[in-house]
Amino acid sequence: MIMTVIFQFMLELTAGRIFIAPSLIPFMLVYLSENFESNWAVDGAFWSGLCLDLLLHQPAGSSSLAFLAGMYAAGLFSRVSSGEGSGYLMSMTVIAVLVSDAVFIIVASRPIGTGLSPALLKVFPRAGLTALTAGTILSGASWLTGFRSRKVTG
Repeated sequence: MIMTVIFQFMLELTAGRIFIAPSLIPFMLVYLSENFESNWAVDGAFWSGLCLDLLLHQPAGSSSLAFLAGMYAAGLFSRVSSGEGSGYLMSMTVIAVLVSDAVFIIVASRPIGTGLSPALLKVFPRAGLTALTAGTILSGASWLTGFRSRKVTG
């Protein structure tokens, strides 16, 4: 997870300054909490958000609070849906990104809530870019898994 935080930091410093950077931390939190242990949703959201805040000089805890809210919303979606597979993970990721970015904009702006109207417009393209990136990662991982299994059996 620490590599994801470092990669997100580099994305925010490069692509985030030019256009919009995809939000990879909610994608990794969703993936890890669904495929391994559910405590990744809380522990990972808190610690990765705190580290990202320290690296980007944001108000301490604002990213943690935003990621926790995003993971909570994704968890609510997971309770009401019966999905599985990459479409399910993509839906949870988009929900987590939309909620976490909206909460971050509200919490990190000074005074709280002043940057709502122009900044909230960036939430939707960022969620779309994150979904595109997550889809590429999931399809690449699926291809590598299939390639490995053909090599072992063949």
